[in-house]
Amino acid sequence: MADRKILPVKYPKITSWQWHATLFSILGDDENFKKWVFSNYIQLRCYHITEIFTGDDMLFTDIMPGSSSLKECPYIITSLMTKGQIDSYCGGDVLDFIIKTIDMGGYVYGVFDEAKIICDVELDYKFPHELFIYGYDKEKKIFNVGDFTFNEKYAHTTVTFDEVERGYNVIAPKDDHMFKDDYKGVRGLYVIWKNNETPYYELDVKLITRTLHEYLECLDTKDHFRMMRNRFDDTIFGLDVYDTVYEQTMKQVDTGDFDIRAIHIMYDHKVLMYNRIKYMMEHGLLKDNQAMVEEYGNEVMENILAARNLLIRISISGQTEYKERFKGYFENAKKKEVEILNKVLAELEGR
Repeated sequence: MADRKILPVKYPKITSWQWHATLFSILGDDENFKKWVFSNYIQLRCYHITEIFTGDDMLFTDIMPGSSSLKECPYIITSLMTKGQIDSYCGGDVLDFIIKTIDMGGYVYGVFDEAKIICDVELDYKFPHELFIYGYDKEKKIFNVGDFTFNEKYAHTTVTFDEVERGYNVIAPKDDHMFKDDYKGVRGLYVIWKNNETPYYELDVKLITRTLHEYLECLDTKDHFRMMRNRFDDTIFGLDVYDTVYEQTMKQVDTGDFDIRAIHIMYDHKVLMYNRIKYMMEHGLLKDNQAMVEEYGNEVMENILAARNLLIRISISGQTEYKERFKGYFENAKKKEVEILNKVLAELEGR
């Protein structure tokens, strides 16, 4: 067994949620992975939930396939290891389990109490959050991790063995939203293996065409997956997400209770759509049209980025008079996106 091992990672292109950041950290710029990403990650959805940490109303927004990407992406193999299995294999020593997994080339992903990681005194609350572990150093007694909690943005950093052990041991099944949301009823960890040496998935133009149509028409893409779980009845899809996120943001401005996550996922969505259009042009699936690419970048992607940054500014300064500017950014981005994606869709349907 080695004294030190760090598995390969790259800083992810999108960072709005831990599951996306983890997947993109592992697979980076892999050419096979791009074909799967650009065939998916098209439909936006949102719905209201109770925030697990504060109990507040939260507009949960994500790009499909959402957290399911860690199980559905063909270029990784994900094993769901229950706590009972981990205890059996390693005598209850989670540190031994993580180190042995990394030695075998497996990444570890799971829910830990990060309050126990960032603070070594007794607290009367928990902060259950997904942690991505990709390396260790026995001499320094540290793990290499990817997370949002320890810096002001997503970062690859280190935490100690003791901190990880404390964070793991206090999580109960009810705290482990990762397993609970998968209806497993238990707690545990994901072990993730790279599986990208053989091409399993070609760019799916038919799926791209169908999902672009569903995005533009605000259709229920999740209805295709009813066999996996019962459907929510309050989910918003596609372009309607613009209006729902805008309404929620105006409530935040009025109350002073800010949350930029919905707008950040929208920005990541535009980054991926921009790169998807470029990719399809470069591979002859769309006519080369650099003016269209630049329009999407300058008028869709940049307007959403400006809206996100403006909301951060308002949250710090309290200058609520800027909310009209925010409205303009959203309206301009939506109008231009509809125009460009309708052209892309017409071209794909005419192939």
